[in-house]
Amino acid sequence: MKKAAVINDLSGFGKCSLTASIPIISVMGVEAHPLPTAVLSNQTAYDSYKCRSLTDTIIPFAEEWKKLGAHFDAILTGFATDEEQLDKIIQAAKLLKDDYTVLVVDPVMADNGSFYDGYSMQMCQKVKSLCHIADIITPNISELFYIADMDFSEKITDVRKCADKLKNEGIKNIVVTGYKNKDTISNIVFTEKGEQIFTSKLYGGYFSGTGDILSSIVTAGAAKGIDLEESVKVATEFISLCAADTKAENPNDGVELEHFLYYLIDNFRGDIL
Repeated sequence: MKKAAVINDLSGFGKCSLTASIPIISVMGVEAHPLPTAVLSNQTAYDSYKCRSLTDTIIPFAEEWKKLGAHFDAILTGFATDEEQLDKIIQAAKLLKDDYTVLVVDPVMADNGSFYDGYSMQMCQKVKSLCHIADIITPNISELFYIADMDFSEKITDVRKCADKLKNEGIKNIVVTGYKNKDTISNIVFTEKGEQIFTSKLYGGYFSGTGDILSSIVTAGAAKGIDLEESVKVATEFISLCAADTKAENPNDGVELEHFLYYLIDNFRGDIL
């Protein structure tokens, strides 16, 4: 079986990070190997949370995997708690990556034009460094502009300028997530082949973990050699199905992805079986 390393946190509530990635990557027929960066009582968008950092274990765990002779077809990185942890994540990604590994970076650090609580410009610089060793990045609109060092804008023309700038800097595959326009939401793929937009109806304003769902589908797809555009198309449809069926009172709880995992099997059946 193909293998994917997932370097991310484990949150007890709020379906995101590892709790989203493991079932999705697994159901797509790829072994998911979690390298936890932290354990949280619940994800950070809730009013309060408790967190136990695992920064000191990241490199020892990665080194043990190397001793086992592990090869990963894809690696996914996500949320980090601080600068030191970002340094360790970059080090681990370089340690575990070989010439045949696709590194997918979800640069989790901002939304609505500003940093998440606890993030700083210094952390942003570390995230940018990680993005520049990636094969695929999956930023939302805010993260895209921070990575490109451009002023935030919601104009599609400015989004394209950002993507072109990053492509010229060597980031060849960019998936811009969650671009909202009235009652629709889109994921936009920028590659050397050009641009493709995948759009669905917008349900509510926000759900926790949808970015993690998309990056997980992209990672499993990359491990199996599936075209990026196809992975993003299915991810857009899958997230729309989940959001439409979710009746959560608190959007931080995430979408009810469990009901629709069959959709990933149906769409990638030829690759899985």
